[in-house]
Amino acid sequence: MWCGVFGHSVVPGIRDELGAIFENVRATGQPAVFDSDSALLTSDGLSPDGKPDAASRAWRSEDGRSGLVWSGEWFGAGEPAGVTEAQRLWDLWKRKGPDGFADVNGAFTIAAWDGPEGTGVLAGDPLGIQPVYYAVFSGGLAFANIPELALKLAKRQPEADLQVITKFLTFCYNPGFQTMYRGVRRLRPGDCLLFRDGKAESRPFWRPRFTEPARRTEAEWVEDVRQRMSEAVRIRVRKDRRTGVFLSGGLDSSSVVSLLSRAGVPAIQTFSFRCRGLSFDESHYAQMVADAFGTRHTLVEYRPEDIFGLEGLVELQDEPFCDAGINIATLLLGRAAEGRVDELFTGDGGDELFAGHPVYLADRAAAFLRFVPSWVQKPVFAWGRSLRDSDRKKDLRVKVKRFSASAGFPASLGTQRWRAYYRPDDMAGLILPGRWEEEFRAAPFEDMLAFNREAEGPDTLARSLAADYATVVHFYLSRMGLVRPFGIRPKFPLLDPGLVQACAAMPSRFKIKGAEVKRIEKLAVEPLLPHAIVHRKDKLGHSIPLKNWMRGHAGVRSLMTDLLAEETVKRRGLFDPGRVQAMIREHLEKRENHAHRLWALMVLELWLSRHVDRPPASGAGGKT
Repeated sequence: MWCGVFGHSVVPGIRDELGAIFENVRATGQPAVFDSDSALLTSDGLSPDGKPDAASRAWRSEDGRSGLVWSGEWFGAGEPAGVTEAQRLWDLWKRKGPDGFADVNGAFTIAAWDGPEGTGVLAGDPLGIQPVYYAVFSGGLAFANIPELALKLAKRQPEADLQVITKFLTFCYNPGFQTMYRGVRRLRPGDCLLFRDGKAESRPFWRPRFTEPARRTEAEWVEDVRQRMSEAVRIRVRKDRRTGVFLSGGLDSSSVVSLLSRAGVPAIQTFSFRCRGLSFDESHYAQMVADAFGTRHTLVEYRPEDIFGLEGLVELQDEPFCDAGINIATLLLGRAAEGRVDELFTGDGGDELFAGHPVYLADRAAAFLRFVPSWVQKPVFAWGRSLRDSDRKKDLRVKVKRFSASAGFPASLGTQRWRAYYRPDDMAGLILPGRWEEEFRAAPFEDMLAFNREAEGPDTLARSLAADYATVVHFYLSRMGLVRPFGIRPKFPLLDPGLVQACAAMPSRFKIKGAEVKRIEKLAVEPLLPHAIVHRKDKLGHSIPLKNWMRGHAGVRSLMTDLLAEETVKRRGLFDPGRVQAMIREHLEKRENHAHRLWALMVLELWLSRHVDRPPASGAGGKT
């Protein structure tokens, strides 16, 4: 837990509000606290290994007017004798301002009050591993690592923002910084927030720079990437902690296993899931890596019945986000790892480092469309959209149908058009006329378009990767946040800021060559991994046959039709029940694959029911 308020007029009331929360914290140790007339800053005071460490988590000036409280980890920091990490963070702020936080490689949240300046300061780590939520209200600013807690400290009742709902439905997560809770914002990763005279202003202290390509040979890049990946893993290892890895059998997670092994980490445990179904089971690749490095491997079966864990899933979500293959699998693997490991490493971030996602190839294919007359494109794409869906995860029909549908989105969306599920007219047809406002038409795309305009780089791929660090990376981090309630700390070595910046400076030709993605990564880890892992062609990602289960499994189908029943949709009062029922029919008849759309509506209904209709009394949802 990490939270607090800035503002002279609001601090006295918040002291009482935090009293009950502190009682829970004191069960494990003494909270780290800075308390003054104008600020109350708190954290649970625990070190990364779960031991009481309040002395190094809080700092106070001699006159008591200024102070800092932080939570999380600082990788490879070391500590000069007699100087706590909290005091070092304060010194960085005073010497360099917001830019000082760029010197901290870690997963952290920081709150500080500068008494002489009358300024409150909030910051999180450069990639957003530890989120910062805040709410500006009359006389002050409330903040926390959980949006519900920030809302509670601001003394506001939860209210969902319909504009943000349109963003969530379009991309299956919220890519922007206004949260689903009206009035609560998420601080952009790499930003520092300053609160002074009742106003909040954010300033960037870190962004990956794609505008300064480094001149190196392929061999030099290979060696540099291998060394940087090794170092990113090494500094995150705590040999007194039990270490695990979420292992998919793909290049990124397999590389992390190999580097942990090379770092001498003992008794590595690996966890993967298997989902039986046509073209969905990749578990033999994970087993191959586990055998190669002698890990203790756990294979979890992902069955249709596990979909019923959806209610437990939304309980843990700060905001709704959904990919059934990733989210529920994370819960299953988290339960399997509970009590057996303290830290779980993942390969998340590798697609952005080395351009591994299929959408980057789709961008290249779409670039050729400018040479094709529109009178040719329109009938071809109309035919592609009319194809019936397939039971397979990926085959030619599925690819053609998806490409044809996505090509109709605005080209200004760039890479994000391959990840979107609604056009503005589609959304207008889903939301009830009485709730639809014309400004909603632009809302779903506004964040993505802004990031695309902001993104700088010498080519389309560089600009797409820059935008992805501001958007989809947040989805991965939210997913791995689901393991924290199991007493497990996630680790993201491929989201190391130094590694990210080095790869941002790598020219795109070293990332994709022809149709080969992740070229440099493959060359870098080729000596470390089995040949079949490095050169496999059939990577599917965290896949489950959800679309097939919705059609053919009675229990999953019943869950869908119950959560999206006409009466339930009417009672929610947001969406056209007729349109929702039409999507269900089209999906069941295989005319369209609406699995992502329907699953998002199911997640949203449960999330609103749990977090808005009847929010937890503590405001923290049982999360820390």
